[in-house]
Amino acid sequence: MFTKDKIKAIGYSYLLFVGIGLVLTMIIRSIDTFLVVDYYKIPSLLNHDVLKSIKALTDNGFYIMFIAAFFAPTAEETMFRLWLSFDPKHIAISFSAILTYLIFGLKDLFQVNLKAITIILSFIVISLVVYRVLRDKHPKEYLDRFIPIRVMGSISAILFGLVHIANFAPINTTIWFLYPIYVLPQVVLGYLIVFLRLKHGFIYGLGLHILVNFIAVLMKI
Repeated sequence: MFTKDKIKAIGYSYLLFVGIGLVLTMIIRSIDTFLVVDYYKIPSLLNHDVLKSIKALTDNGFYIMFIAAFFAPTAEETMFRLWLSFDPKHIAISFSAILTYLIFGLKDLFQVNLKAITIILSFIVISLVVYRVLRDKHPKEYLDRFIPIRVMGSISAILFGLVHIANFAPINTTIWFLYPIYVLPQVVLGYLIVFLRLKHGFIYGLGLHILVNFIAVLMKI
């Protein structure tokens, strides 16, 4: 399954992300300095700690690395990109992951308690129910006919970026219109992952996501 060319594609995509990310970072820093801090007199949004919620669970560096660099990308790719195959099994798993997250969140998943077991069982049950409903419906044929895969990929990439606005919570409503600019790097990453996912497969898009998170977390802990 893994080939040299496909692994190279992950590396090239990462370098492209870094290049575009550097340009976007300079733009975002300028907006943060001259508009947010100097004009609106609001503390810099760039001072937020994206690992804050994970550090609240543990101060173990290895555990933080596992959650941020491996578990989080896997969960996000399952929700945002797995279903792009339009396979009933993949749609069922993605839908179940999204619904389970919206109902329970993920914080309690890392505890050994009844709620963690409930989350896991709910995920399994929802997946099985949705798959049973879809398995004879041929969703790929229906979706291919009405919604181009590129459109669905774009929706996936944009939503993936916008979800990361939550990293800046609590949101200051005075500058609500600026938050989408701050997550442009995540939107770009979303598009690159979609490209790899559609061209080479889910595991390669996940590989890029893990690589990006791993290096980012490595620089912070």
